[in-house]
Amino acid sequence: MNVLSEYFVEMGKLLPNLSKVEATLLTEGFSNKVYLLRVEQVPRFVLRIPCIDCDAFFVNRKVEISTFKQAASVGLSPEIVWTNDKGGIVCEFVSQSTMGWTVNHKNEDVKRIALALAKAHKLPAVDHKYSVFDVIDHYLKQIQAFVLDDELLNCEYEYLLDCFQGLTQPQSLLPFVLCHNDLNPKNILMDDDVLWLIDWEYTGVGDPLFDLSVVAKSHNLNDEQMEILLSTYQASLPLQEARLAIHTYKQCYALREMAWLFLKHLIDSEDKIALKQYFEFKTSPELNTFHL
Repeated sequence: MNVLSEYFVEMGKLLPNLSKVEATLLTEGFSNKVYLLRVEQVPRFVLRIPCIDCDAFFVNRKVEISTFKQAASVGLSPEIVWTNDKGGIVCEFVSQSTMGWTVNHKNEDVKRIALALAKAHKLPAVDHKYSVFDVIDHYLKQIQAFVLDDELLNCEYEYLLDCFQGLTQPQSLLPFVLCHNDLNPKNILMDDDVLWLIDWEYTGVGDPLFDLSVVAKSHNLNDEQMEILLSTYQASLPLQEARLAIHTYKQCYALREMAWLFLKHLIDSEDKIALKQYFEFKTSPELNTFHL
């Protein structure tokens, strides 16, 4: 029995007739496996099977699931219909789709994302702090332990460490709140009417400006849209100071992604693409703003 079949059995009454269930592996998931489940050819559920080391990647499954449920209760996320203690999640299928990495938003959609973030940041706080500086440090310490005996890989570690040591924690302009921490275009489902936030894997209490920075960077916002994002999120936010903080947090986001990919390659023997994606990210001036 494979992992997917084991999950089907564990889900029990949710899928009473397995002969009528069709599972399609989606390409959206990278750190985990995500399946669209059709029942009698009708899309019904989305199943997420966790595949990453929670301790290594600073993930708290209990907090993730509780936050996902809270977000669903206020209409920010699709409804969860099943979970297990391993971090498996089944949520209702919704028709809205994710966006591409080259997304070019209309200004009105930037406002919608800002309002959704403001709503998310009012969700109950959890007992799990998330500082991107601490997370990068956590990743780098693990990378260092893996690459000590490999000269080429150690050079990459030194590069990442040098980038990290050049960063300074931004000034706190807002109270720390529950944050998503990975709201890239693949973690928003939207059409002209509905917007959903998904994949709360990296949720934790932290600086809301980091959430805004991830949106600004990964959603390719221009200067005008950056101002729309900030002013819609909170009209009283001091724009000059916020821009300075977001500039640093954009760099943090890029560095976290590179360190994540590099660490994924080192600890996952079955991974065949993370190192390739690491170098593609590192050598892309649009993604990596650090010196090469």
